[in-house]
Amino acid sequence: MENQQIRKNILEIYTTAQKRVGPAKIQRMLSRDYGLHISIGRVYRLMKTMNLPKMSTSKPVFRRSKSQVSLERPNHLKQAFNPPAPNQVWTSDFSYIPIGNKSFVYLCIILDLFSRKVIAWSVSHKIDTLLAISTLEKALQSRKPTSPILFHTDQGSNIPL
Repeated sequence: MENQQIRKNILEIYTTAQKRVGPAKIQRMLSRDYGLHISIGRVYRLMKTMNLPKMSTSKPVFRRSKSQVSLERPNHLKQAFNPPAPNQVWTSDFSYIPIGNKSFVYLCIILDLFSRKVIAWSVSHKIDTLLAISTLEKALQSRKPTSPILFHTDQGSNIPL
């Protein structure tokens, strides 16, 4: 496809996203929304010719010593991400939200995999066990489950233990 048309598409994505996207995200959006499969390098070069700044946000650094004990847990879900009813499988994840220069808040969410909807969430200035527990307590209070629930996480390095 001609660079001119791709530039128009890039500019549309860039302005729609309020100038908050970089080459990688634009490349994914071009593929998803326009069916254009081009490299990130090409997107970057075209953005450069258009004088569009690339986004670079600093990410939080997690400093944690490695435990001597294996903290890995068995995968009971086994990729069965479509439970037949609500309140059978919940999943949780953490994300960070930049709020200033090298400052972040942390978001913990819990989804019911049946509906794919957020059933509880909490925000904190620290990513710690309290954030995870308070979010789980909110989910339990709002849903009041009557049978056991499989609670699945990706066991990422930022999961507080």
